[in-house]
Amino acid sequence: MRSVLQKHHRLLFYVAWVSISVIQAANTELFDDEAYYWVYSRFMDWGYFDHPPMIAALIKAGYAIFHNELGVRFFILLFNTATLFLVQQLTCKKDDRLFYAVVLSIAVAQIGGILAVPDTPLLFFTVLYFWLYQRFLQKTNLTNAMLIGMGMACLLYSKYHGILIIVMVLLSNLKLLSNKYTYVAGAFCLVLFAPHIYWQYKHNFPSIQFHLFERNASGYQFSFTTEYILGQIAFAGPVIGWLLLWAAFMYRPVLAVERAMKYSLIGIYTAFLLSTYKGRVEANWTVAAFIPLMVLSHRYLVQHYQLQKWVYRSVAITLLLVLAGRLYLMSWFPAVLPIKQNEFHGNREWTAGIHLQAGNLPVVFVNTYQRAAKYWFYTGTPAFSLNSPDYRRNNFNLWPIEDSLIGKTVYMDLPGNNEGYRQRFQLHGWRFPQDGVQTNYYSFSRVLFSTIRCTCQQQRSIQINANVTIPQNYQALFQQPVYGATPIWLVLYIDGDVHDFINTGITVKQLIGKRLMHTIPIPPEIIKGAYTARLCIGSVIPGFPTINSTEFELSVQ
Repeated sequence: MRSVLQKHHRLLFYVAWVSISVIQAANTELFDDEAYYWVYSRFMDWGYFDHPPMIAALIKAGYAIFHNELGVRFFILLFNTATLFLVQQLTCKKDDRLFYAVVLSIAVAQIGGILAVPDTPLLFFTVLYFWLYQRFLQKTNLTNAMLIGMGMACLLYSKYHGILIIVMVLLSNLKLLSNKYTYVAGAFCLVLFAPHIYWQYKHNFPSIQFHLFERNASGYQFSFTTEYILGQIAFAGPVIGWLLLWAAFMYRPVLAVERAMKYSLIGIYTAFLLSTYKGRVEANWTVAAFIPLMVLSHRYLVQHYQLQKWVYRSVAITLLLVLAGRLYLMSWFPAVLPIKQNEFHGNREWTAGIHLQAGNLPVVFVNTYQRAAKYWFYTGTPAFSLNSPDYRRNNFNLWPIEDSLIGKTVYMDLPGNNEGYRQRFQLHGWRFPQDGVQTNYYSFSRVLFSTIRCTCQQQRSIQINANVTIPQNYQALFQQPVYGATPIWLVLYIDGDVHDFINTGITVKQLIGKRLMHTIPIPPEIIKGAYTARLCIGSVIPGFPTINSTEFELSVQ
């Protein structure tokens, strides 16, 4: 038995890894974002509001084989396994036992490796990129230049954070700038990535606008930075993450590929540390750093045998924590923990409950792309997310789902009537709606106001100038009496929260051409000051207009 383990330990490790991942993936209900990315795969395109299309392609391929949660995650778990295999190839001094210990001490690599999110393909193409870069340095020729160009494109198609890896590798070896094959690789990457760039251009660069500008917090909080630092230590490994980070940072690179990894490690952690001054940083945003973290910490620990015992001792504790986590994620395991938002239990039950009420009617969820996506996945009935000013834009603003619902009967699933809604609805004399059947539904979230310029006029008025993008089939709808009187609202925000709605006096019937220029009187109850604002178009439900612009700044004098 021992001889079999010694001879075939790699095969046994990866077979066990895949087998456990398959069992976990098949028996864990989808997380919210996984369901959302599954809807991505229903509308294959060169880009999406939040992310590039790699995750959609992988989900579509897997779901074509298995029409369930395993299908959504199938190629993801294979990519996760392939990532570990390539990482092992980059650990020059072969110490497989230590490699297994390092991998098993990182809980996220085990549990997170089954989740159908963009982080997994990003990790795979990060390690593939380093592997291709090593080949490129060993033999710089046209073939390897094209391969590394393809690797860069795949990085960017996985997640925009891939640009950090590309930049850090270049900064680590500025001699690359004098190599003609570097430019061949860059040009080939640009050609491969051009369809996505064109998609962004055609849709007014929604991803750039959202990630760089609309995700910012209203003000810096010191907790953003402390949470980030503590979160990264825990993310690197719940027990031994501190040691892996220390070892990776202490390792002194010898080879160019090691230097590239060291630059990437420092660059990623520094970039997101600085991002905490703009708002809260999610722990997983630094996931690409896991590749240099594993490789460099392994190489350091190989040279410092006395530290290895801490890694080995941590494995048993980490595996117990992972086992507890794996069991709790199973759909048949009772949801006994007081988790505020339990995304992975009871999805079949609540979606079946709504389906019982709605029948075969399409369901419109207000301000929750997650519930809309999960309802669609678990019932097979199309759903739509109406995104109002209290929420944010997402890909439901771009897909043609809404077009198929206009004028039809739908079932509405609305948020609870909280204090903010109550005050606003009372102020405008609106009655708060309830869940139920809605006839002659309409909303127009695919209309987009862009390049907005505001000029403060005298006598408390603001002149708005904006470009208008209107789907071709909407123009005829806007001339119909039932839709033509739909108002356009100027929504004001203070510190990220809706402050008030101002009726601009414009209706959709007046949206003729590609430009909007209008002077909006400011009601006396709106005090002087600076506001963030959006232009929104009313829907069939008063008080829940759709978001039809990015955020812009205006000043009331």
